[in-house]
Amino acid sequence: MKNRTAAALIAMALGAQSSVVLAAGLGQHSQVLEEVVVTAEQKGSLIAVSEQASIENLKKIPGGVGFVAADDFLDNFTQSIGDTLVFTPGVFADTSAQRENRISIRGSGLNATFERRGLTVLRDGVPISRASGITEFQEIDPLSIQHIEVFKGANGLRYGSSSLGGAINIVTPTGKTRKAGTTVRVEAGSFETARSSISTSGDTGKVDYYGAVTRLDSDGFRDHAEVDSVYSFGNVGFSLADNIETRFFVTALQDDFELAGSLSFEDALDNPKQTRETNIVDDQDRNLDVYRLSNRTVISLSQVDIEAAAWFTKRTLDHALTPFVGIIDQEEEEWGISTQVSGEFSLAGFDEQWIVGINHAQSENDAEVYENILGEKGALSSDDDQDAENTVIYAQLDSKLSQHWNLVLGFNYVDSERTNRNVFAEPAFPGGPVEDDSGSISYDEFSTRIGLLYSPSDNIQYFVNVSEGYEPPGITDLTSGGALPFTELLAQESITYEIGSRGFYKAIAWDIAAYRSEVENEFIDVAAPGFFGGTTVTNTENAQGDTIHQGLEIGIDVDLLSGLVGNAGNLRLRNILTYNDFKFDDDPVNGNNTLAGVPEVVYVAELRYDHGETWYAGLNMRHVANGAYVDYANTFQAPGYQLWGLTAGWNINSSTKVFGSIENIADEEFISNVSTVANLSTEGNQRVFTPGEGRSAYVGVSFSF
Repeated sequence: MKNRTAAALIAMALGAQSSVVLAAGLGQHSQVLEEVVVTAEQKGSLIAVSEQASIENLKKIPGGVGFVAADDFLDNFTQSIGDTLVFTPGVFADTSAQRENRISIRGSGLNATFERRGLTVLRDGVPISRASGITEFQEIDPLSIQHIEVFKGANGLRYGSSSLGGAINIVTPTGKTRKAGTTVRVEAGSFETARSSISTSGDTGKVDYYGAVTRLDSDGFRDHAEVDSVYSFGNVGFSLADNIETRFFVTALQDDFELAGSLSFEDALDNPKQTRETNIVDDQDRNLDVYRLSNRTVISLSQVDIEAAAWFTKRTLDHALTPFVGIIDQEEEEWGISTQVSGEFSLAGFDEQWIVGINHAQSENDAEVYENILGEKGALSSDDDQDAENTVIYAQLDSKLSQHWNLVLGFNYVDSERTNRNVFAEPAFPGGPVEDDSGSISYDEFSTRIGLLYSPSDNIQYFVNVSEGYEPPGITDLTSGGALPFTELLAQESITYEIGSRGFYKAIAWDIAAYRSEVENEFIDVAAPGFFGGTTVTNTENAQGDTIHQGLEIGIDVDLLSGLVGNAGNLRLRNILTYNDFKFDDDPVNGNNTLAGVPEVVYVAELRYDHGETWYAGLNMRHVANGAYVDYANTFQAPGYQLWGLTAGWNINSSTKVFGSIENIADEEFISNVSTVANLSTEGNQRVFTPGEGRSAYVGVSFSF
């Protein structure tokens, strides 16, 4: 597959304008920015990125991208980054535990466990995905986000991403992009939930700053689902000269939450608040502490921009699981550097833009596992030193062929190494052999990309591209989180064909993409059955045959009051439809079965009225026609569901706002997440269903001064 040329498919196949829109895409956001009267000039910065600047950069990409402004999700009680992406087609995010989402873009990491693969996540252009190949989504506080850039699949080449899911760049507020002053936000609601946040920012011209602290406490919807989280983030920028800027970012967080675990199908629907007694007795939980310092510096010359970044992160994890697995105790230190050079030159009267970059990260992790004795650490059962290195070299040329046509060419080179060295291990049973789970494996590969972008007007774009993908496994995949011996896996490879359009016309905005990914060695997660129907551990394998990921990502925004004389408000209907067709391709065991873990069709809609800047009210709906298959044998499929929600807010004055939301109004009982197994009908493991959250209500107030 990797030898196929990426030049296959460069032909425009969209002959007519679509009336379809990506609600968290560029279409409707470009439309809104066109309608806004700019009252304040954006303060100059080489690093701090405004919403409008992000949108203009995203419009240069010949492929599926998304844009999410903080205003799109702050009206709801948003606990995690997955909650921020609800209105982004192609993205499926469900809840596997309180404060923890499983995020899949175009079928990436279909059922990865707490440590997620398949996505490259960055904050302000600096990677926070780990050198070991996984991402801790808890490292992001939604209240410290200005906006989010979503690059689906190989469209994330701008940041060196070649994974199936692509890249997500979290852009945070700064003193250059946020109004100077302090904001206090307090929220409360169901399940004894309370969240408070304070943020402040300022700008003296040469120096600007932003800082925020958020505290979240909740008993959770289910028994044994308590959350205790404290998150702090800040950045300070220094303008060293008109063409030189540097910015330091700091993160400190403590995120502790109990694990209610999965249930049988009947229990998940009949008594969703319950948890298994063993989860309580063993005090199963996940406690993560992260301390991170990073820097990004930009030097802007006449024709070239030079960027450099460096980061250091210390993570500690205390993760109590079943007695079979034990209590995982890890301490990891990671550092990384990156540099990027970009510029432009003129050819035949047109501007040609280019980017060359390199990212390098490496980590050392002391991974210990202790016996779990009623929630307390018992004897040390294993001790491993885990080292990981990840180097990515990438380049891209954006060539303007004419006034309306752009050709984008790119390549990506990945060089990764994963090493697990056994320091200590107890025998699996008294008198048995001591199993050495040491192992080391390296990966490297070139990937290419070619895309064509046609812009007949400022408001309409069409695109087509062919991209190769390459994704080494994470060290968690190779060791099953430390529960199993080191198992060598092949890298996941893919080639993706994509076509689509985005833009807006009068009262309608759209963003649409259709794609097909042909995948080799796809990572398949299989929950191993334990005693009495419980799960012992989730194991990652390579699919024996090829797999196919194909789908349609559609969004439509319609301004229902557009053009009405004397209209004092705005009534916007937002529609998002994601169609997932993920399946095996003549697999020797599973034939052409559907891949388990993600539902086929997800439709999300919102009808919202904004009365100027005074008040707003919205009704939203999430419809899943049929739930995900639980097993790769396709013997059981979770039922579909439909959830309704309400949001409302009132700006009392220019500095005070009250807001609230009601979620799952009908209190529908549904399956939020499943742990995938090989064949549910033949295995003893039946507790693989996570119930969704019932009816809940939240209210908040914010003060700015």
